[in-house]
Amino acid sequence: MRNAFASYEKEYLEWADEGFPGVEPTTEEFLEHLLDPERERSLWPGQREGLLRAIYAFEVLGRRDLLLNIVTGGGKTAIIGACIAWLRWAHGVRSFLVLSPNTIVRERLRSDFNGARIFHDFELFPATHSHYINDLGLHTLESGAALQGMLESGIILGNIQQLYGGTGNEKLAAVMNFLGDLAVFNDEAHNTPAPEYSDVLKALSGKEVFRLDTTATPDRADGQEPDTEMIYEYGIPQALDDGIIKSTVVYQPDIKSVELTYTDPNTGDQVSVEEIDWDAIDDGRVKATKWVTDPKPRREQLKIALARLHEQRQRAAGRYKPILFVVAVGIADARATQKDLQSSFGVRALVVTEDSTDEERLEAMTIAEEASPYDAVVSVLMLREGWDVPEVGVIALLRKFSSRVYGQQVIGRGLRKVVRKPDEPEILAVVDHPKLDHGWLWELVRAKVKKDVKATDEFDLDEDLPEPVGPHEPELVDPEKIIEIPEPDAGPDGEFDFSTLIGEVPNEDEPRKDWPDVLASTAYANEVVEITDVTVKGLKSINLDANGFVKYKSQDELDAGLVDPVEESELPPHEDLAERLKEQIRGLAGELLFEKGFAGKHRGALYEVISDHVNDKFLGNGGMAAASPIQLLYAGERLHDVRAAFMGPGIVSGIITFPLARVST
Repeated sequence: MRNAFASYEKEYLEWADEGFPGVEPTTEEFLEHLLDPERERSLWPGQREGLLRAIYAFEVLGRRDLLLNIVTGGGKTAIIGACIAWLRWAHGVRSFLVLSPNTIVRERLRSDFNGARIFHDFELFPATHSHYINDLGLHTLESGAALQGMLESGIILGNIQQLYGGTGNEKLAAVMNFLGDLAVFNDEAHNTPAPEYSDVLKALSGKEVFRLDTTATPDRADGQEPDTEMIYEYGIPQALDDGIIKSTVVYQPDIKSVELTYTDPNTGDQVSVEEIDWDAIDDGRVKATKWVTDPKPRREQLKIALARLHEQRQRAAGRYKPILFVVAVGIADARATQKDLQSSFGVRALVVTEDSTDEERLEAMTIAEEASPYDAVVSVLMLREGWDVPEVGVIALLRKFSSRVYGQQVIGRGLRKVVRKPDEPEILAVVDHPKLDHGWLWELVRAKVKKDVKATDEFDLDEDLPEPVGPHEPELVDPEKIIEIPEPDAGPDGEFDFSTLIGEVPNEDEPRKDWPDVLASTAYANEVVEITDVTVKGLKSINLDANGFVKYKSQDELDAGLVDPVEESELPPHEDLAERLKEQIRGLAGELLFEKGFAGKHRGALYEVISDHVNDKFLGNGGMAAASPIQLLYAGERLHDVRAAFMGPGIVSGIITFPLARVST
């Protein structure tokens, strides 16, 4: 999702440096209180920036429909609370509607706003204005709750379903008819493109004076995005640098000793992890109940996870209760994992799936309390969002995430720190099989990856902890070698002119109108590539170049050191290879858009350009239908080079900005 604030960045920074000129006097008074450096509890850097950008967008730019992209654990709820305090204090808004997509998110928000907790914890009002807190009582929409409570409370909290259809129409009508100016907040706002959200938000827009959406993943798997303007992105790298989320350490088992396989409980068919269509499972074309992780690899990975849980308990030193979170393929897999944990390891586990009741889902919210009998929770994809239990210290992945959004959401469940101090480092331990191919995710969260981990391995408690974050003075090793650098010369007016230097710095994101020429001139050297595990009986490894096969090895021959030629007749059908290449290009288009910060809605246009480019460079300009199986295989294996070409400055942004410039290559 594009940052709509980018063109105002310079003016915003000047505004912040100059003390917020142009804001309402009451806003200036509010900020003076909230940003007081002597405060006992200050906002984190990301929280401060999110609030200030919302104020600037609303009061200076006149924008009212805003979105903050804040990493899980980055304190989104505190920003919502601060915005409510600002709007009540500075703009006289009395009615606030906070919407959530499900019960789990709603209950987390209820905990934060019940009894005005968020306003007290952060001292959002000084003693002279504490009477405003009396106006911000909480009313939670739920079955049987009287409508009168909506009219008597300043903050209304509810699931979107409670304002949509059936009895929800009555609640929505009460909001529309009896409440005054309204500020609307959507938590987990990536859900807002759903029809029920769109309809409700459209109805509310006539009364809305301000709307703020918050999410950690604005880019959805289906390419849709919220209809608000993203004004700030506070991601994992910044949060790690600020020390407010856990560092991730990935423990991968030895690929030879733990072979990840699954079985269809209905047919008994066994497959390897590479043979499962994870895209089809994620988008619902294949039911997740189809596969169950085989007992041996499941237990070996659980052993590694439980060893990490033991280490996390030692780090906790009795201050809190670390929790194991296992992500299974489907309900049958979750039940089998629960049985393994309890019967083989003596660990009580709670299962939360789409079949779980609201009571069971809410029980997951209190699993870290000493009174809870559970030490682990097993889920499928039900706990991707809203389930914020900081005590989650270990995550075990039994399935692959083909969706970047799902992967980030699941890992986000463990990023929130328990001891929320920048100077006390914490880690999230993740058990992940190498064959799940999650390298993109570990790169995204800047994880340390430990390979060939055995179930019996033990690690020093401080071995994987990052350095504490906090103010420190650099140590001078050789102070006598310090060189004094003279001050630069200023101009006659005392100002420094950096314009000439800035003009020489290329803007990597500047769209290139000549992108067709750049791509057409890209040359790829002929190189030998190795293709492994093509789904054909007996075929295990191929080495080939652009002209054909170099050599072939079956697994038996590979072990024996023999080499034989291979015939094209032994390859998969042409149509299967063509479809495989198309899927690879679709995946590449999605990755490029994600890396460059564009919405998924552009995937179709980018896919066409990449397809044309691959056709020109590797398929002889005849298209996939006319290409040989060897060409199709070879092109797929060279997509990493194609990716590098499209990652060049201004290429992706040029394709999107200047679509008419696209020519068939």
